[in-house]
Amino acid sequence: MWDERDYIARWIQGFCAVLLALFAVADAWFVISNFGLLYGISGVVLFIASVRLSWRCARYAVTGRNNINLDGF
Repeated sequence: MWDERDYIARWIQGFCAVLLALFAVADAWFVISNFGLLYGISGVVLFIASVRLSWRCARYAVTGRNNINLDGF
């Protein structure tokens, strides 16, 4: 499980990557339209975290390596 041949897990990770990318776009839009100190700091942190997590999920979904759940796999 969670290797290059586990296509169900790769599809799930791909779906999560798309959702996280959409969340990052929505968060960026919210921060730009409602810019304030609290929204700016927390929005940028959420944006960076969701982009990084989306990238890791998408990388596993495409290549089947470097699973998001098992770093040392």
